[in-house]
Amino acid sequence: MKYFRFVCDIKTKPSEAVDTTRDSAINEVGVFCAYLSRMYEYYFPATQTDNVVSITVCLTEDAQEAEHPQSCANIKVVTNVMDIGKFTRLTPSGKSLYIIGLCQQAIMSLVSEMSWETESFEHTYNRILGKNCLFREYWRKAKCSPNRQLKAQIYFEDDYEKDGIYVDFTDKSGKLIKRVQFAPSGYHIYSKSISELQWENNSHVIKRAFSHSCTKTCDYWIIGIDGSVDYHSPRAENSEVNPHGLFDLGILYWEGKIIMPNQDKGLELIRKAAELNYKHAQKWIERNISITANKQQTD
Repeated sequence: MKYFRFVCDIKTKPSEAVDTTRDSAINEVGVFCAYLSRMYEYYFPATQTDNVVSITVCLTEDAQEAEHPQSCANIKVVTNVMDIGKFTRLTPSGKSLYIIGLCQQAIMSLVSEMSWETESFEHTYNRILGKNCLFREYWRKAKCSPNRQLKAQIYFEDDYEKDGIYVDFTDKSGKLIKRVQFAPSGYHIYSKSISELQWENNSHVIKRAFSHSCTKTCDYWIIGIDGSVDYHSPRAENSEVNPHGLFDLGILYWEGKIIMPNQDKGLELIRKAAELNYKHAQKWIERNISITANKQQTD
């Protein structure tokens, strides 16, 4: 077993009968499903499941009306019915427990049907409950500084309360000295796209990410125990040759989804790309800045 996916298969009402409270709750169910399925997958130990590699749990209001994909030989799809009204009345912690409980019921019904060993599934469920449904974990092993006086390790938060990825700097005994957030989103964004943590010197670490095959370069963060965070993109640093890289970096700062948001810096980089006659940057400014400025003047 490798993959788990919990999804909300509850439909919103037609536009003529919009219920904003209900629609908001449906979207919220989707959020809880997303992080709990990542959590389940993260904690699930290797086990034999007759070549089944994926389980999808669809939560719906009526099992008879659900339009979910069908199971096949190595992908299984199961459903469970949930009460949206009950969900909206729960606390955030209660919502997590409710969703994971429904998903576990559906999974265990499949486990029984397939005559699989239950231990791995029960272990994973109990592990999530033991974490109070909060996805807070260290990722990979801590790395020692060159002088062996410090350690650094990736720590992520990826649940309903917080979302971010950090470097924890500790002393030799493991006592936390400084936690530095270097990216706004947690495990689901970075777990499969970033390299191991490396020390640049005795006070800064390097985290590499997002390699570019065409330029054979790699973007990276330099994160310091003093709390400094610098994101570097070799394509952008060679902007006269590659204004596209400058524009891409500006968009990353502007949107703040992958790296910590800084719209002022993002706009500065995008404008530089536009000054180098990069058409996409020029069009972006016209679409996002010029129109906004004109509207503000009109108002």
